[in-house]
Amino acid sequence: MLNQAIDAYRRGFEADWRDHYPGVNAVTLMELRDPPDPARLELLPVVRYAVSRRLALPTANYWDHATMLELSVIANDQAAVSDLLGKALIAMREKFEGDTTANNLELIIQTRKGRGEETEWIAELVKELRA
Repeated sequence: MLNQAIDAYRRGFEADWRDHYPGVNAVTLMELRDPPDPARLELLPVVRYAVSRRLALPTANYWDHATMLELSVIANDQAAVSDLLGKALIAMREKFEGDTTANNLELIIQTRKGRGEETEWIAELVKELRA
């Protein structure tokens, strides 16, 4: 089922690369596979670019900032997450938005812990999003 979901989201993103939502879902699910799907490393920069174009618009919202935050976590881009977290928190309108992002990051934490990877820096993001 996981592979089918990855395939569906990837096809959705490839149908219209301007819509980053299926792209981030594909990359996140690829990260959650054990072992992680190596194709996520090819797709990740393309999805990040799509999100960056959305963030350049005056209509950018919480979900756009949170998507870039999630992608940066997947990319292990610890240098970027502090700034991205701040922007997401400023754009947050409802508590459920932060909780939704925190839930996704917790899935990544669980998966990475199972692989023996360090996750404390991600757990700090979760705390901030839930505060």
